[in-house]
Amino acid sequence: MELIISKTDLEQVVDHCLSCLPDEACGMLSGRDGRVEQVHCMTNARPGPASYEMDPGEQFRVLKDIRQSGRSLVGIYHSHPESPAYPSGIDVEKAYWPGTLFPNYPGAVHVIVSLRDRRHPAVKGYSLDKGAAAEVSLQIV
Repeated sequence: MELIISKTDLEQVVDHCLSCLPDEACGMLSGRDGRVEQVHCMTNARPGPASYEMDPGEQFRVLKDIRQSGRSLVGIYHSHPESPAYPSGIDVEKAYWPGTLFPNYPGAVHVIVSLRDRRHPAVKGYSLDKGAAAEVSLQIV
């Protein structure tokens, strides 16, 4: 599994994350066949430096737009303002329906942007399967 993203789209993701400091930023990535075609910067409905929650109404509208455009959800991103680009326990827990190991968005790559070094953000992708994180290749084109 890999996620293909253009340098321009990746810059948009990082810029969004930086603009939300000191809070976490969040968003969705839509496209086809593991290739990002559009970045959807979302509103963090519960802003804080260690958590995020996408605004439900905005999330519904974006997912509807993605379906109507013939694209699919290929990724979800969020930032870690002060921690590494690795899923936290909360990140893993929120990736599943409450109390289950049924993923909210099967097949979506979880992209994490670490802003510990603001001048050189670290970006990594993960698949979350049965509560475990496995790094996914991010191909920047």
